[in-house]
Amino acid sequence: MLDSLKKAFDKFDGLIILAAIFLFWHFDYSNLSTMDKIYIASFAFWSVTKIIRFYIIYKNEQKG
Repeated sequence: MLDSLKKAFDKFDGLIILAAIFLFWHFDYSNLSTMDKIYIASFAFWSVTKIIRFYIIYKNEQKG
């Protein structure tokens, strides 16, 4: 499973996660701008696709 994680995530994914943590920490949630909403939606989409990618890699490694 650790090999699957290494294949699914790289250094830039770590940077994306760190940037997201920083931005989500500093958002004014009572007054979100359009760009904030777009960033939240794009990060949610990225997260879902990253989870799907990890699942596919994990299942392929289980077969072979």
